[in-house]
Amino acid sequence: MQIKGFIITTDSFIGLSMLAFIIVISFFYLSTVSQTSWNTIDLIDTTRDEIVVLEKQQVLENAMKQSSADLILSKLNATPDSHCFELSIFNEDNLDIPVLYALKTGCTKNYAQLVVADRTFIVNTDTNVEFYVAKLGGWYKWIRKHSFLQFQ
Repeated sequence: MQIKGFIITTDSFIGLSMLAFIIVISFFYLSTVSQTSWNTIDLIDTTRDEIVVLEKQQVLENAMKQSSADLILSKLNATPDSHCFELSIFNEDNLDIPVLYALKTGCTKNYAQLVVADRTFIVNTDTNVEFYVAKLGGWYKWIRKHSFLQFQ
């Protein structure tokens, strides 16, 4: 009686055992990543995406042409309730004093972590071209429930 395929069977068993070991180690590593880390990544991505959308939809340019933050505020108010945003637009020559400012309705500057994304944009007028810098700060809104703070 001959045993056929013993080497192949042993090799398969060792390979599957190593694969299972790698999967178990991967799950252990992923379990050490905290929810706060994922929230931070989400906040960074959301803030960057929001300022890109504002610039690509020409909300920033139109707000500067109208000299009003109403259009910006309406877009910021359309974002998820759990996020707060604050947008400041500066003239390229003076980055100390904002030309326009908008804070999402219902938000206060009470945050554990602030993420800021910058975007430079151009406003074309009939006579010239002006350069501006938009800074969007984003944070999670805190609400009070049962006498201690939690994320909404």
